[in-house]
Amino acid sequence: MKLDYHPPHLILVHFPSALFPVEFAFAAIGYYRHDLSFSNAAFYVLAAGVLLGWLAAFAGLIDLSRIPKEKATGQRTGLIHGGLNVLVLSGYTVLAILQYKAPEISYATVPQLLLKAFLLLLLIAGNYLGGQLVLKYKIGTLKNDKTQS
Repeated sequence: MKLDYHPPHLILVHFPSALFPVEFAFAAIGYYRHDLSFSNAAFYVLAAGVLLGWLAAFAGLIDLSRIPKEKATGQRTGLIHGGLNVLVLSGYTVLAILQYKAPEISYATVPQLLLKAFLLLLLIAGNYLGGQLVLKYKIGTLKNDKTQS
């Protein structure tokens, strides 16, 4: 699946990859300054990151299913990349649902901030592997890639 020669997964992954660190920054600022406007902004950024993240995950699953069997190392890397990022996305989804169900948006707690920091570290690791798929194994690229036919 391509949009004008650009695989949708490669387009969509940039949104959650940018939104989740921004959410962490807003949540931390809201906690530090006791400013609910930052906490509110963090929630909306989190919601956008989760929604776009699941779209990216779906597009990535399609790309993963199209990796040729001859690229076994690429398949393994893709599975680890996808597994890590779905784990991260699941964690953020749970946090978003909990915040949504709360009577009102409040400041993040220290344990929540620590969990979000851990999820960001996992996101960095997963995105590193995604970069390996594109740069090293040429998966998702036009040149030398039969996964996007």
